[in-house]
Amino acid sequence: MINLIRADLRRVLRRPVIYIFGVLMMLFTLFSGFSEDAIQQLSTEKMVVAYLIAIMASVPVLIGLYGDDFRSGTMITIIGRGVSRTKLMISKLISSAVLLAGYYIVAFGELYVLHTFVINANYSPNQKLIFVMTMFLGWFRNVALFAFASILMYAFWSVAAGLVTILGLIGFLRIILNAVNQNGNFDLYSVTTDGLIDNAVTAMTSHDFPYQLIIVVIYFVLFIIVGSLFFKRKELDL
Repeated sequence: MINLIRADLRRVLRRPVIYIFGVLMMLFTLFSGFSEDAIQQLSTEKMVVAYLIAIMASVPVLIGLYGDDFRSGTMITIIGRGVSRTKLMISKLISSAVLLAGYYIVAFGELYVLHTFVINANYSPNQKLIFVMTMFLGWFRNVALFAFASILMYAFWSVAAGLVTILGLIGFLRIILNAVNQNGNFDLYSVTTDGLIDNAVTAMTSHDFPYQLIIVVIYFVLFIIVGSLFFKRKELDL
């Protein structure tokens, strides 16, 4: 599996699109609007992480990591050489997590420099902790989205299915479910990965145990199991 991950990372990191999206992410972040007020600035950074960084990181990683393999049939060749489909799927998710982490680390550095040295937002120790948790859980949420999207990618053997799923979940899930919650008696948003992660942040800032993250990990494992079942049932032809 390590060799598969290394090969994927070397191949994707040679693609210019990875770096182009990284530069665009940094530029768009600069135009997101900033404030010397720490509370307002932290709120802005949460939105940047939840939407801008998530989208700018997901698109090149998804296309670069899965697109070539789906088009060229590389996955089929690897499976034909005796690599199990489950191992291949997990190696792809690990590679995704590593590549996504690169984007979030770059974004963390940029936002930290901006609010600390450029606009002097003067974060309190608790706000600094929230900022770090926001970045980490933003990455964690993105990896979970990749695990969920992989179910549809392997079911339809299409990167487009995964791309539409991830972008749809990033852009519209929170908005749609919050609208539904206003007209219903059950809080649907709180049982999604987004809602659970939001509640985990609230729990940690209140010095409570973030049990919600355990549920997200369970979701993540279930996504892998379901995706693996679809992958195993898929008839593959070159």
